[in-house]
Parts: sequence; C-alpha cells; structure tokens
Amino acid sequence: MKHFPHSQHVYLAGGIEGLTYEEATAWRKYVKSALTPCSIDCLDPTRRTSFIENKSTFTLTNNSGRIFKSDLQDIHYSSVILADLRDSTAGKKWGTVCEIAHAHTKNKIIICIMDADQFEHPFIVQYATEIHHNIDSAIEAVKEYYI
Repeated sequence: MKHFPHSQHVYLAGGIEGLTYEEATAWRKYVKSALTPCSIDCLDPTRRTSFIENKSTFTLTNNSGRIFKSDLQDIHYSSVILADLRDSTAGKKWGTVCEIAHAHTKNKIIICIMDADQFEHPFIVQYATEIHHNIDSAIEAVKEYYI
C-alpha cells in the first residue's frame, strides 16, 4: 500500500456499493479535474476498484476488510474529506456516513454535498464542517482550505 504524507490531500467519500462505475466515478473525476490544477491531490477510493471497471455495478466481495482499512488509511492521510451525500435515500451510503463519523473523531475538515431539499440529519449537521448544495461551491470551499 502506498503511504501518503499529510499534505494537500482530499478524500472523496461517497457512494460506491450498488452504483454503476459511471455513477460512482463521474463526480470524483469532476472534482479531481478542478482540484489537481491547484496542486490539491485527491484520494479516490474507486482507484482500488479499477479491476471491476467493466462490470455494471460495484459489489462487495471478500475484500471488505481490505477496502475498510484502505479507506481509513486514506482518511488518515487527508486533511479534508469531501463527502457526496446527494440522493441518500434510506439504506444508501452507509459506508460514507461511517467514513464521516470516523473523520470527525480525527478532527478532519468535513465538507458535505447534499441536495437542497434533502433531510439534514442532526448527526451529519454536527459532523460536517460545512454543508453545500452544489458540487462547485463545495469544490471552492475545499480550495479555500489550501490556497
């Protein structure tokens, strides 16, 4: 496993399980394209799942322990967590919420993206450093922590 120094890293938390490859990666690619020119590196958990790129959806396998520990390592090496919670219907994005809770215990900056009409759960409101209702304002918020 490659270890990253604590620096300009942003961990891209968001749904993967049950999503198509495109659904899980499109927003992450967009964020990386906006932050990379600012010398802000993103740690994208989907980088470890490229071997299933040709499958229609991401699924859990016997590698759940590896996925769990690798994601926690990424959070450890990141200063900011950008969490996409849009379209969080009941039972979705449990892993993302767990990552937010873990990041909160490590005093990380947590920027959440939520739909404007989405229920703002009291735990998310308290864990989040900031909540944004569109991806571009969330990206600008990330930049402000580094530039």
